[in-house]
Amino acid sequence: METILTQERREALEKFLDMLVKMNELGLLDTIRDLLDPEFIGRLSELLMTPGTLKLLDHIDDLLDLAGSIDVEAIKGNMPLIKAALEALSRESKPVGITGLMRAMSDPDVQKGLGLMVELLKAIGKTKTK
Repeated sequence: METILTQERREALEKFLDMLVKMNELGLLDTIRDLLDPEFIGRLSELLMTPGTLKLLDHIDDLLDLAGSIDVEAIKGNMPLIKAALEALSRESKPVGITGLMRAMSDPDVQKGLGLMVELLKAIGKTKTK
């Protein structure tokens, strides 16, 4: 027995037991025990193993690449535009004919928005020709 419990192993075992006591005091051991419960694991696997989740996991590399290419600063800088667009989409719009469109064209805000839409349409068109 003396050869099994060397001084070094005894110290390591004491540290490990101290760590277990602290984990128990924090409730972590109960949480780990609950996570290892077969019923919990079965329910979790049912929730995670759906066709949608499997499809998502199948394309996770592509999704992570896409997420990494997002310019967060550009999105932050355009938040007023995004908020305004979402607010406009939530309002009920009225049909506009040629006359109404011509009248709206005199509004500077409409002109700015139309300029933005033209640039957006150009960008979309460029991606479609590639």
